[in-house]
Amino acid sequence: MKDISKALLSAMLITSLLTLPSTAAAELSSKDSIALAARAARPKIALALGGGGVRGAAHIGVLRVLLKEGIPFDYVVGNSMGAVVGGLHCAGVPLDKVQSVLSDGSLVSAYLPHFLWCRILVGPFRDVFYLGRKKPYAGLVSGEKLKRVIDKLLVNPDIKVEDLKTPFSSIAVSLLDGQAHVLSDGRLDDILRASATIPLLLRPVPIDGNLYVDGGIRNNLPTGEARRSGADVVISVEIDNDMKPVPAEQFTSFRTVFDRVMNATLEQLDEDKVHGADIVIRPELVNIPILSKDRRYVDEAVRAGETAALKALPRIRERLHQSGIGISVN
Repeated sequence: MKDISKALLSAMLITSLLTLPSTAAAELSSKDSIALAARAARPKIALALGGGGVRGAAHIGVLRVLLKEGIPFDYVVGNSMGAVVGGLHCAGVPLDKVQSVLSDGSLVSAYLPHFLWCRILVGPFRDVFYLGRKKPYAGLVSGEKLKRVIDKLLVNPDIKVEDLKTPFSSIAVSLLDGQAHVLSDGRLDDILRASATIPLLLRPVPIDGNLYVDGGIRNNLPTGEARRSGADVVISVEIDNDMKPVPAEQFTSFRTVFDRVMNATLEQLDEDKVHGADIVIRPELVNIPILSKDRRYVDEAVRAGETAALKALPRIRERLHQSGIGISVN
């Protein structure tokens, strides 16, 4: 009799252990379905993050404020440094880690390696050096160091864009057709590097039969792509350097001339791109260069991003309220 009782108790215990996970899974599945349905039902928010080298650290400050204030976003599209910051964030990389590779100069070092001027001087002799061998694509720097910096930040360097929890795209220009392309699939490190590859400085990035360079050539602030995602509310972050008058004696170095020309070009490109956004956040980034290993510029850009985002919060809340998106006010 005791043996029969033990057998019955054992059977009941085994049955309960087998059915418990199934029930829990069903409850979890139900909760997930409700959460997904709620997310699908509410209006969507998209972020468009522009390019601008070191000034892109401002995106870190903007994202910190939006996250702290509980403002959700369903899609991120970025160009150049906006792509790097936005893509890494969508991959779950903490913003502090992203800021650290800018602050310690390791990210900028991928663009400004040692002996860069030597590479420039020997450039005209490339044909002789590669005589009888296949020449690589033109660029003073291979771009592999940029890839390594990105991969070191990612938990899984092989992660693909389509596997990110938050949908993400980057903008890059194809040298083959001269057009700006929206890159939304494939290896994340590849599409980030493609979007942030300054032509002639870094070698073009080959992806699926195309050769890509920095999207800023054609589309530095991808507001239109954010809108075409179907988003109800588009928030764009423009990080152009304010084009204030500067004295002539500042233009005695190649870098200052390069920065000034790039600033003027990006400002012109972004002028028409902001109009499709519901909210435009414009950090005040005065005299912050595009490429610099100086930590103070990074810190200054991050603070400017935080300040600009805080200033924009009332407009953001009002616009979200108009669209039926409720957020908690901290």
